[in-house]
Formats: sequence, structure tokens, C-alpha cells
Amino acid sequence: MKTYPCKTIIALAATAALGLSGLVLPVSALAATPPPPPTVSKAATKPLQAMQAASQAKNWAEVIAKGKDVEALPNKTPYDVYVMHQFLGIAYVQMQRYDEAIPSFQVQLDSGFLSPEDTSRIQRALVSLNYQAKKWPEAVTAGRVVIASGKANAETYFMIAHSQYFQNLHPDVMATVKQYLADAAARGEKPEENSLIINSQSAIQIGDTKGIVAAYELLVQYYAKPGYWRDLMVMERDVLSRGTTSDVVTLNMYRLMREVDALKDGNDFLEMAQLAVQLGSPGEAVDAINRGNAANVFMSDNEKSAAKTQMQTAQKLAETDRAGLAKFEAEAKAAKAGEADVRLGQAYLSYDDAEQAVTAIQRGIAKGSLRNADEAQILLGISLLRLGRKDDAVAAFKATKGADARLGELARLWSLRARA
Repeated sequence: MKTYPCKTIIALAATAALGLSGLVLPVSALAATPPPPPTVSKAATKPLQAMQAASQAKNWAEVIAKGKDVEALPNKTPYDVYVMHQFLGIAYVQMQRYDEAIPSFQVQLDSGFLSPEDTSRIQRALVSLNYQAKKWPEAVTAGRVVIASGKANAETYFMIAHSQYFQNLHPDVMATVKQYLADAAARGEKPEENSLIINSQSAIQIGDTKGIVAAYELLVQYYAKPGYWRDLMVMERDVLSRGTTSDVVTLNMYRLMREVDALKDGNDFLEMAQLAVQLGSPGEAVDAINRGNAANVFMSDNEKSAAKTQMQTAQKLAETDRAGLAKFEAEAKAAKAGEADVRLGQAYLSYDDAEQAVTAIQRGIAKGSLRNADEAQILLGISLLRLGRKDDAVAAFKATKGADARLGELARLWSLRARA
């Protein structure tokens, strides 16, 4: 068998393969690369060479067995011990004996032979190892050391938060994610989705309604999936707005849900259509029923019958509405108050004419004397967004005054949508 000088042993130890599943750090982060070594003692050379050969052969049990020979040496040096634990740490991890790997990495950390960079890597490795060993309190403690050093990465924060979650420390989870978000923002990094998910789950576990909404807002901001939008909008509609909302607010909720593909239930489409007819927007009612039919969401006979009836009513109203648009436009332009212009813009928007909608709504806002100025700003923002004018749309949404708190909240969510 070929043997190697002591310095080569150290280099091979530093580059040996290591595989941890999931979020555990790669070998480059776990197996430290030491500075030029002092000297491995003469007595430890042969057993360390034996550990090196076994490691090369990926005979991890042999690595551990040969480590006992080094451990038995009466005059081994601190550096001998350090090198031995490099090999042992790798072997224990490869055998998924994480509990036994932890002391070996701790010895390396405490040895004084690590560079600052390798110290950070080993500290992060200890978070990973404790996490893999399901030693949740120890993983949190190790993670806080890494955070304090300023070297925590996304995986470190997640393993801390997940370890807290397993201990039912849900407020701590949310605090950790908040700290992670601040750190990620400072580094200009997009937050990892898993951390945002666990944040939402902890808020749900403790029934923190505001925390749930805030958590889902983060998810739709960075990962605008329909499922996240639907969860957020259901919270807005069924929890936050319960008993305090109006038909105008509910219709505008459905408008946003339609925009983000969060309308899923037959009742949602039916209620949107009904409200659209009631509030003078039959074109939206036709669109809602058409979308529901396309999605095949009207399952029961009652839903199918209701959808058919609403479609017939909406189509008749929409035909009359469209036929009278030219006359309505002339009347709206002549009016001193802006309400008619806003309703004209709403009609144009419902018939997919966003350009004319913008012109009419802007004219109405300029005139003033509106029934609901916040809804006018939302309709303007939607129209601008349809035209791809995202910055202008955000400005329109932000111009809401919040006279109706629920509409103000919807305008803020529309801004998230526009920026996504």
C-alpha cells in the first residue's frame, strides 16, 4: 500500500468526500482546510496513514477502528487529535451517525488550528449535524453562534427555525424568520421559500391572524403562486372582513382573486357574477361565468342552474350596456362630477378596453365628487396594470386614501401583485 507524508495526510483529510442529505452543508463546508500544519508526531504517523487509506477506500468503519489506535497513543499531540477527528468526523457523517460526528467537529472547532474561514464552516456544520441528529435545542444554540458571527446563510436560518418549530416555539420561529429576512435584505438576496412557509405555519399554529396575513403577503411577494394568493385572499375575505365588509369590497376582492388565478370554487364565480350585476358591471358578470364554465367548477345541478340563469341575465344587461356606451360617454364627459366617468371606465374595463378605461377614470378622478374615491383608484390601477404600466399602476394603488380600510388593504395587495 502506498503511504503518504504527514502533510499529504492533512490535505487528503481536508478533501475527503462527505454527503449530508437535505439542507446539510457540502463537504467543502464541513471538512476544514487547515493552515500549514505544525507537525504530526512520529508515533501518530502510521495510524493516521491507516485512517487516510481507509478514508480513500471509503471504508468508514475501518476509519473509525483505526482512530482508536490513535486515541490509544500515550503521547499524542493536540495536532494528532485534531487530524484524527477530521477523519472521524467525515466517517461518522458518511455513516449517518450524526450524534457521534458532532464531538469530532466540536474538537476541530476548539482546536485552535482552524483559520477564521474554516471556523465559520465548522460552526455552520455543527448546526447541520445537530439538525440531522434531531437535537433541536442544540441546533438552535449552534445556530445562534453562527448568527452572532455574521456568517449565517439561508440554510442556517432555516435549520434554526425548523428546530424551533419542532419544539413548538412558534413565536421564536417567527422571530428567527424576521431576522433572516432582515439579513437577506441587507445582502440583496431573495428569501428562501421554505423559511417563508414555516413562518406562515407557525403563525397558523398559534392563531396569529395578523401574522398569518403578513406571512402570506411575503409568500405572494416573492413566490406569487395561486395557492398562496388564494390562502391570503380567503383570510382577507372570510376572517379579516367578516361582518365589516360591503358588496363593493367583496367584488373588488374577487377582482383581485381573478387576477391572481385564486378563484377556484363555483360559489366564488357565482357570487362575483351576482355582485357585478348588482353594482352595474354586467360585462364582469359574463366574464365570471365564462371563467367558471371553462374551469368546470359548477359541479352540482343547483350551481349549473344558477350559472345558466346568471349568464342569461348578465348577457342581456351587457348587450344593453354596450349599446349605450357612446351615449353614456357623452353624458359622463358633460357631467361636472366625476362619478359617471369612473363608472364609464369600469364598463370599458369589463369589456377589455383598458386604454379607454384609463382615460375615463382619470377624467373622473380629476373632476372629483366621487362616491368612492378609493375604488376609483383601484379601478385605475387595474386598468394601468392591464396595459403593462406597472409603475403607474402601483402609483394609482398607493393613491388610495384608506377611507374604507378594507379597500385600502386591497389596494396594498394590488401593489404587491403589480410588483411581483
